[in-house]
Amino acid sequence: MARRPFATPGALIVVSSDGYFDVFPPTLRRPNDKPAYRGVLAELGQAVRGSDDRLALRPDSPLLDEAVCDWSRLHGAAAVRGELGPGRNGATV
Repeated sequence: MARRPFATPGALIVVSSDGYFDVFPPTLRRPNDKPAYRGVLAELGQAVRGSDDRLALRPDSPLLDEAVCDWSRLHGAAAVRGELGPGRNGATV
């Protein structure tokens, strides 16, 4: 499993190759902090999610960077504020 952080103005987003991404406040975090939101890769766009619901792109792909930045611009601050709920499967993360 690979994890790649993306620092955006509204949130720190960590994408996992296992099929999800975590959203944290944009400031530095402690290693044990729980994410404010956990999303599924499909939320980032169809090109990002493979047929097995895992990451379809390389972690350093410009398309992934663009998808994360677009999602963050639209939803990042709301996710950090807790306005999107806990995320994936409605489970508390």
